Amino acid sequence: MNLPSSIALFCGIVGLASAFTSQPHPSSSSQLFAIRSYGNTFQLHETASEFVLEGEKIDNALTPTNNMALIKKVEVVDQTGGGIFLTGKSKIAKSEGKVISTGPGRANSESGFLRPTTLSPDDIVVFGKYDGEEIQYNGSTHTIIRDDDVLVKFPAGEEMTLANAVVLWDNVLVKVTEVKQEATGGILIAATSKKMTTSSIGEVLSVGPGKYAFNGEVMEMDIQLGDMVKFRDFATQEVDIGGEEYAVLKMTDLIAKF
Repeated sequence: MNLPSSIALFCGIVGLASAFTSQPHPSSSSQLFAIRSYGNTFQLHETASEFVLEGEKIDNALTPTNNMALIKKVEVVDQTGGGIFLTGKSKIAKSEGKVISTGPGRANSESGFLRPTTLSPDDIVVFGKYDGEEIQYNGSTHTIIRDDDVLVKFPAGEEMTLANAVVLWDNVLVKVTEVKQEATGGILIAATSKKMTTSSIGEVLSVGPGKYAFNGEVMEMDIQLGDMVKFRDFATQEVDIGGEEYAVLKMTDLIAKF
């Protein structure tokens, strides 16, 4: 090897070492490292510097078990669509978030069949207001929740619409029909203005794939898009899609179709 080549090789090694040592030390829970050499950038991997659960450092990343999922919740909404800022109790805490990680699924206690989870990291999910266990993890509010309690999921980076909202398991998405009742004297009263004692009515807009039987076979849903259904009072959970309210309920809470 001649002298110019040796000098070039030495400079290259020094430049590579400098790229390592000049990188800032990670100060947050995760940091993306890169090496710059000869004008090229090589992405290595995202490495967590520390994990903090409820204010205490833990040795490893939090990993859900069974059919649980770790969800990073969206921030509290403090401004309306018209630009009005909300304060105090007016702020809206949405039951929505991004899937960070999931457990392997839930094993049937009789057959041992492992029912896989239907969630994947980066899915955006909507869940019941009181479902899950809320925790503080790595400086943000998270929820650990069963995949059974997820109402709908939709792709990251998109607004939820009727086209991309996916219901899971034996859930059904319904557009509730506005029912009016006639009071004494012939005055029409909206159903929402009085306590309902009869089952509600709606149109089926989306149907989940169904639940697994103990032997691992998926049980077919006896309902399809466009069916009109009657369902039990107070069996639904509301989901806002495109500014309109829809209802999600279990197949077992449907009592008739027509």
